Amino acid sequence: MLCPMKRCPARRLRIVPVLLIAMTCSPPLPAVEPDYRTFEEPPADSVLDLEGTFKPDPTLEPEPTETPITSFRNFIWNDASLLLKPRTYYMDSQRDNGKDREAWAIGGALEYRTGALFDWFSLGASVYTSQKLHGPSDKDGTLLLKSGQNGYTVLGEAYVNAKLGDSVNLRAWRQSFALPYVNRQDNRMSPNTFEAYTLRGASGEHVRYIVSHATHMKQRNASSFEHISEAAGADNTNKGLSMLGALYTYNKNINIGVINHHAWDVMNIFYVEGHAAWEFDADTALRIAAQFTDQRSKGDELIGDFETGMAGIKLDASYKNAILTLARTTVDNDAAVRSPFGGYPGFASIIIQDFNRAGEDAWLVGLSYTFSRFGLDGLSAFTNFVDSDTPDNGSAASPDQQELDFTVDYRFQDDLLEGLWIRARAAFVDQNGSGAEDIDDYRIILNYTIPLQ
Repeated sequence: MLCPMKRCPARRLRIVPVLLIAMTCSPPLPAVEPDYRTFEEPPADSVLDLEGTFKPDPTLEPEPTETPITSFRNFIWNDASLLLKPRTYYMDSQRDNGKDREAWAIGGALEYRTGALFDWFSLGASVYTSQKLHGPSDKDGTLLLKSGQNGYTVLGEAYVNAKLGDSVNLRAWRQSFALPYVNRQDNRMSPNTFEAYTLRGASGEHVRYIVSHATHMKQRNASSFEHISEAAGADNTNKGLSMLGALYTYNKNINIGVINHHAWDVMNIFYVEGHAAWEFDADTALRIAAQFTDQRSKGDELIGDFETGMAGIKLDASYKNAILTLARTTVDNDAAVRSPFGGYPGFASIIIQDFNRAGEDAWLVGLSYTFSRFGLDGLSAFTNFVDSDTPDNGSAASPDQQELDFTVDYRFQDDLLEGLWIRARAAFVDQNGSGAEDIDDYRIILNYTIPLQ
């Protein structure tokens, strides 16, 4: 059914001409967010719908009911939700000078959320699984399965949720985050999750904040949790991660988020991101965003001594259902920017490469389109092209590279198949210089959300 896509003998056509042909011979395709974010939200029709990478308080289930839940039966079952989320994912990554990667997995999640007892106390849990349908032993590394092309099952979420007043919420034990450097990164078979203790709240109408300490992390293709410092690369250590952040929303179109992630005796990551948007008429809008990262080793420097940073700026313009994106990011020469606790938030991060290497300057152009204006509700597509330069010599020297990506999504709208989402992707990396590696990458993903309760 899903067979490997063979490499074309003339595959190393220049990427820029391919992009120009695609732009002139088809409807506008798409871009917008760092790649891991494209798995979290449906494609936007307008830049006014874009949210950025900073969510201190993703929706905390459940919503209050009209009549407070006071019985155990209602709490556990009648007002609870149970979702089955099957997923199947095929990846074929062909690499000129390295090890090819290929796997086809099936699995997904079973998510359970209780109602809110007395409108203040609730429980939640999620079980994730990924099982091999196809996976040659010599093509490991897709992260769809555990190392060795082995399947896994894990209790990824299991938490207690409690309201502490009208605007403060406490969540304890296994949970997920939607923060710039600490997030689900749910772009394989299961997401990152964390063992953590988290306060989320609001101060007035404009400020939302988060205070959290995480002790352990389950990585995307893992069946167990490990200490945060081990997830960062420091074997046999037991250090945690503390986070403090806030999002200030001036109005629906202007906001700024600031957060500090402190991985004890490993590193500190300070991040700030701001957005401003303008609506000119019903069909036309403009959005500008800027980001900055300061990252440096701290304490015992368990993964080494380093100091680096990244800055980026992005311009999104929408007309009717099309969005054009232009972005520029630059990384300090001293070291690459690391993101061991989730997807990298850089504006130039796309399907394969993050463009976060030491001294890397990257330029992105992207187009996105949703086809609802043509009566094709649920159909959308996007393309991104990134070109980057790196130093030719010195400690930061690495191959220059380009990447061109295409993604087509279809979300079924009819009652019978509502909740079914099909995604087809292709990505091509072209590197030049010492140690260069070219990559052709093809992916097909099916997601389904089925309410069971």
